[in-house]
Amino acid sequence: MKDLGHGFTLVDRSIYLYDSEKFTSLKKTIDYDSFEMVEAFEDKTFYFRDKNRVYVSSYMCNASVIDGAKPATFKVINAEDGIGYDGNNYYCYNTCLPYDYSKAEKYNEYYLRAGDKVYFLTAIVEGADAKTFSIIWQNVARDRESLFFRGRNVPDVDVDTFKKVPGCFDTDHLDQSHTYYAADRNNVYFVNTIGKALKKLPGVKPSDFSVKIVDNRLYGISGKDIYFFGIKKKGLVLG
Repeated sequence: MKDLGHGFTLVDRSIYLYDSEKFTSLKKTIDYDSFEMVEAFEDKTFYFRDKNRVYVSSYMCNASVIDGAKPATFKVINAEDGIGYDGNNYYCYNTCLPYDYSKAEKYNEYYLRAGDKVYFLTAIVEGADAKTFSIIWQNVARDRESLFFRGRNVPDVDVDTFKKVPGCFDTDHLDQSHTYYAADRNNVYFVNTIGKALKKLPGVKPSDFSVKIVDNRLYGISGKDIYFFGIKKKGLVLG
């Protein structure tokens, strides 16, 4: 048995994190004689290499090969953000970045600017104007005329009046919570920051909409209608 560090062990031709086997899909790929840990970030992200390849196992991606990364020169330059460099290319977890990370400017943990282009993590934000680009909240952003959610343009939003609905957060439903409601002058939206898209609430007027937190759950209210996770709940009455 070989202790790789941070709870990882190599036993024969199997790699374990404590009692759970990892890298099972890469058993025929790994050179076990040269396999070693490069660096770890808390209990979230772990980098390894053998004589042929570099590997990463993280909460952001499955245990995988970092394609193209050179093991002899690879180093982790920002473990918290999952950034590595092999002398030629920068990598975000298991993806080769399409820009020079050393010259990029971060807006926040999701968006950055490289030259005259804006990127959401590793993907270019199509149509974004880097000069006027700014963050509204977490992974919701804007430029002079468009709204972007998770790096994608959201059509038909009045970006100048788009904002969070007051009251979405309190000491229990904290700012870190991934759901809230937002509105522009025309519509109300349910925002799930880990969802695929903003959800417009059909027929709901921003002037008639409010929110209430009950037992750590966020509800939307429009007249007699109650919304939970952006879905109208028939017969629901809030205390």
